[in-house]
This record gives sequence, structure tokens and C-alpha cells, in this order.
Amino acid sequence: MIKGRRTIMRSFLQILSAGAVIASLVTAPALADTKIRFTLDWIPGATHGAFLIAKQKGYYKEEGLDVTIDPGKGSAEVVRQIAAGVYDIGFPDINVLMDFNAKNPEQAFPAVLSGYEEAPASIFVLKSSGIEEPKQLEGKKLGSAAHDSTFKLFPIFSEINGIDMSSVQVEYIDPRLRETLLAQKSVDAIPGQVFNSLLELKAKGVPESEIKYFMYKDYGLELYSNSVAVSPAFMKENPEAVRGFIRATIKGIRDLVKDPEDGVKAALAYEPLLNADIERERLRVAMECCIITDTVLEKGYGDFDRERLQKDIDLISDAYKLPRKPSLDEMFDPSFLPPQSERLVK
Repeated sequence: MIKGRRTIMRSFLQILSAGAVIASLVTAPALADTKIRFTLDWIPGATHGAFLIAKQKGYYKEEGLDVTIDPGKGSAEVVRQIAAGVYDIGFPDINVLMDFNAKNPEQAFPAVLSGYEEAPASIFVLKSSGIEEPKQLEGKKLGSAAHDSTFKLFPIFSEINGIDMSSVQVEYIDPRLRETLLAQKSVDAIPGQVFNSLLELKAKGVPESEIKYFMYKDYGLELYSNSVAVSPAFMKENPEAVRGFIRATIKGIRDLVKDPEDGVKAALAYEPLLNADIERERLRVAMECCIITDTVLEKGYGDFDRERLQKDIDLISDAYKLPRKPSLDEMFDPSFLPPQSERLVK
């Protein structure tokens, strides 16, 4: 009898113990979200809508991510900061990343998602200058910041279009004065991203009918541009977080395609001092030229065509006189992309 009571008591205590364990699991706090330090390439605007929408609508949160989004100071600085571990993920121009990887193979890191399927790089002139085609830049004054990514590609653009580079008068200027100097006709041409320089010139009082630009992609230089890149350490330690970041960003892109106004609202929520009309127009130009291209509509967002990317690597390596040519694997890691069916934007 006593033995039976002991058995019952032991069983009862085991049940209580198991219940306590279950209760502790139920009441224990959830695992903390993975923190991601993310930097844009420049001042946030509607063209960064995919990231801002994903943050503000909670898409990153749904993936278990705690993402902070900071403005950038140009692609070269973004690449440097990712390599130094200041940021986990960034949005640099892949051509700038090629330059870094070629010179720093021990620190090289890849892009994991294409953002701008076509580069927005352009040369801007005023129609009153009489410049009707790229070759007429010969003998003219071009104003540019020394490290401007569009300007760094100008020698390739010149070679493809038969421009005698030595005849172009290059004047190095403060990038903040670029559009102002063209509007004042102090220079004849400037390099710039089409959706930035076009809007800046209009904001400075230059009528659109007086603005002409030569997009590199329309004159034989078709390049990829800004892309999501990840630090090697973060990629190795948090591969699922990288996949989650990409999935959430693609949700943001889909929302942007469905209603571009979402991108404008997201940009204004991040930076209330932005002009809604300017951001609306900037986004329209960017989506048409560079973000939602025919290729993206057909094949989905975020992938790189391997043959085309290899041509980019060849061109950039030759133009920048790089010490070595980065491999495709160094420049793009497709293993984090979801299937094509999950990357379609419509």
C-alpha cells in the first residue's frame, strides 16, 4: 500500500515537473530579432522605396529582423563601411564593388540582389549648347567630382562612342554644385544619375525642354548598377537573415509596382522635408529607366544575367585598369535568392 502511494506521488511530481517546464517555455520571452545595420547609397528618397516600405510595413519584422536604415555617402563609402564591419548590408553600385574586390581580394564580398537592372548613368547638357550627340562633347568643358561613379565610366563611354577623351576639358568641381554650374552654363556637360540630375536641373529653374541627356545604356554601355551587398561575416553567421531580408525587400518592390505612391509616402515618412512632387517624378523616371525594366517584368526582380555580368566585369576591369579581374562568384552569390516565381513583380 505504502509502495503504491509512493508510486502515485512520484508520478504526480513528474507531472508537476513536466508542467513547470512547459509553462516556462510558454512564458519565456521570444528570441530577439536578428539586428541588421543597413546603409543606403545616398540620402533616402522614393527610389529607395522597396527598403523603406519593407521597414515601415513590417515585412522585415515578419522575417524576424530588426533592420535600421541609414543614409549613405556614396557607393565607395558604402563598400568601405561594409568591408570594415560598420554595416552588415548595403546598397552600393556593383561597379564600385568590382573595383574594391579586385584591389582587396582578402576582403571581397558579393552582391546578393540586383537593385537597378539598368544603370542610370548619363551625361547631361543643355540643348542651347548645340550638343546633339556624344561625339560633340569633344572640345567642351565637363564638370564632375573626381570620384563620381558616372564620371569614372566616362572613358568607356567615350571609347564606345568615338570621343577623343583628351579633347574634353575636365573641370573637377564640388558635387553639390554640379547642376548649378550647368544651369549657369559655367560648364557644358555634367555626369549624373538620370533620375537625380534631371530633377535637380528642373528644381533650379531649367525647363525640361532645355535639358538633354545621353544615357550610357542607350549608347552602347549597358551596365548593372546599385545592388544589395552583404559583409562576409554577416553572411556566414546569418544566412537565413540574409534570405529573409531579400524576401521582405521583394515584397516592398511588389508594393512599389502596385502603387508607386507607397514609395513616395514611405520616403516622406522617413524624411518629412522631402518634396512629394519631386520624389513622385524621381520615382517615375527611375522605375521606367532602371528598376522595373522589361527584363524585370519578364524574369523577376533581383537576379543577374551571368553573361551580361561577365561583360560588365570585363569592361570595368579594363576601364579602371584593375590589378586583377574579379570572378563571377566573387561578384554575385545567387544562393540567397528565392525562386523566380517568388521574384515576379506582377
